[in-house]
Amino acid sequence: MSAPTIGPQALRLFEYASARSDWTVRSACEQLDTSAEEIERARQELLGLGLLIEAPESASATGERTARATAPEAALLRLLTAEEQAAAELTEQIRRTRERIGAMREAFLPLHTARTSGLEVVTSPEQIARVLGDAADIATSEILSMHPGPVMAPEALAQGLRRDLRVLDRGVSMRSIHLRPMTRITYAMTHLQELRAAGAHLRIASIVPFRFILVDRVQALVPALHSRSGNAMMVLRGEAITALLVRVFEMCWASAAPLEAPGDGEEPGLGSQQRWMLRLMATGRKDEAIARELGVSVRTLRRMMADLMVRLGVESRFQAGLTAARMGLLD
Repeated sequence: MSAPTIGPQALRLFEYASARSDWTVRSACEQLDTSAEEIERARQELLGLGLLIEAPESASATGERTARATAPEAALLRLLTAEEQAAAELTEQIRRTRERIGAMREAFLPLHTARTSGLEVVTSPEQIARVLGDAADIATSEILSMHPGPVMAPEALAQGLRRDLRVLDRGVSMRSIHLRPMTRITYAMTHLQELRAAGAHLRIASIVPFRFILVDRVQALVPALHSRSGNAMMVLRGEAITALLVRVFEMCWASAAPLEAPGDGEEPGLGSQQRWMLRLMATGRKDEAIARELGVSVRTLRRMMADLMVRLGVESRFQAGLTAARMGLLD
């Protein structure tokens, strides 16, 4: 809000009224050599700024209502007090509105969920964007998500970041799993780092089964695999349906790796591939599955494991797991 200004005629009238407590519009016209209309406009301006205070019960000998000049500091303090009072009233109104919304949500969300349990198919990008926006608006406690597929364009990531930051600012917990290629593209890695800095918990995986967003464990967005449209998504509601999706997410989360900035978590002589191999070993996967995950042959994997044990100074995979946990490589 811009600071109030005072016109030259109002300033002249204020100086005159400050010098004479019994001034009138007629005397001001004579002394300032101006018309009654200009004096009245200046008078109203000063009254609006609080630099003149009108006393309705008092009047001059000619019957005119008088207005006395006040100190500018006092006028400014009155303006500030009025603004503070208005701000306090608005804050209280917002608080009451939030309480009403919270009470209505607590009372009606279970009914809405039960009544709309099932699925809704959305096919167009506009519909999907609307559903994502609604999910961000209604989230109160938690959002879980998995993101497969190619890395999105910078514009799409920026739009998603703005939406996610609004959610995180409200104190909503956010956990998401992203594909490893996200860490190999500069703008995508920057996107993930900004999310993490805002409070999101992120993990990286080589494989993610399907796109998935779960809000407060009662509403989910998943692919509509039965639809002919390749980009179609389904909106699922109801705890009976979403409980299964939570189980899928937790399994993927357990096998994914924490997001690391370049150079994070490096141990002397231990590379990122070896650290990732340790995490896969800790999940209990067989050698064939680990080799497939790393893109190497089983023979190469076993040679890598032998080299890893030498570097860790252990003699078995069990000891390697204990040592890795002690080093914090499985966090």
